[in-house]
Amino acid sequence: MRQFATLSAVMMLLLQLAACGEPEVVRLGFIGGLEGRASDIGIASRNAVQMAVDDKNKAGGINGRQIQLLVRDDHGTLEGGAEAAQSLISEGVEAIIGPNLSVVAGGMVPVVNEAKIVSITPTVSSLAFVGNNDHFYRIGSSTRQYAEAYAQYSIDAGHRKMATALDGRNALFSLSWQGEFERAFTELGGTLVASVQFDSTISGEFSRTAVTLLASKPDAIIFISNGVDAAQLTQQVRKRNRDIELMAAEWAASESLLTLGGSAIEGLLLLQTYDRYDETAHYVAFRDAYKARFRSDPGFSSIAAYDGATVLFSALQQKGEEESIKSAMDALGTTQGLQQKVTFDEYGDSARQLVFVTVQKGKFIRK
Repeated sequence: MRQFATLSAVMMLLLQLAACGEPEVVRLGFIGGLEGRASDIGIASRNAVQMAVDDKNKAGGINGRQIQLLVRDDHGTLEGGAEAAQSLISEGVEAIIGPNLSVVAGGMVPVVNEAKIVSITPTVSSLAFVGNNDHFYRIGSSTRQYAEAYAQYSIDAGHRKMATALDGRNALFSLSWQGEFERAFTELGGTLVASVQFDSTISGEFSRTAVTLLASKPDAIIFISNGVDAAQLTQQVRKRNRDIELMAAEWAASESLLTLGGSAIEGLLLLQTYDRYDETAHYVAFRDAYKARFRSDPGFSSIAAYDGATVLFSALQQKGEEESIKSAMDALGTTQGLQQKVTFDEYGDSARQLVFVTVQKGKFIRK
């Protein structure tokens, strides 16, 4: 009996020690396109989030809990977004960062809302996700804010007739963007003389699109597409017209555009949401660490994704024991990001400071 009592005491002690062991990890999800034509911004976002997680873990984690990042590829589709969200939720994630594309968000958002899982997107901007008091938070500006800036620039540059090419595979974004541009441009006295929806998977599509756009005799053309497609569209237009001004929506302002565009994209105008030549100590430390680890410069989606992770970590850090993550997010106030402050409105929407750049000798130079 004495031996049994001693054994029981030892077992109780071991159970108490186990209960006082390492705290459970914080399981976070990431959803982004990691393969395909638009994967550049997905990979750049994933890289930045992984850096943010590693930095936070080195600093002690979230209230002593280490963070575990679970990554899912959304395949750039509505169905892929839904499947990725369902997979992460089944794995018990507390929150999700992503996706980058509006088409993917179309499948993902209903899933996270039903499960009441907070999700923060670095770059989704379609008006379909603006003004909704749900579990989906947006770091960036909306298509309305971007498109209105392009409309005003076009008028100021003397353009009265514009044409657009838009990505039909991400129509939730591109149609929202074009609709806002046409409304704003028309109100300012301009006319949209042509609009061509293209599918990058069809052979000869970029050549056909270029011919159709130029046939409308516009003063300038805007490509509402990712960086890979914008590079090819620019090349096709430049084969036929060397002088017309070309612009690309903010989505195209990626490293892939610079890599693939060659001399054809010289002078291409785009909006940027960060200063890649910022020399403040905080940003330089991030940029240098990113380049050393991933052998490339961080892009706009990297900055926004890192900021999204920073905001989420702050909410998790400040969350009360019985408080929901959404409640903690809504109570955050303003969070300092790498370059800009992030403040969500009552609907979980934020905005970025915008600046026009042109491509000059393979670099984005502030206009």
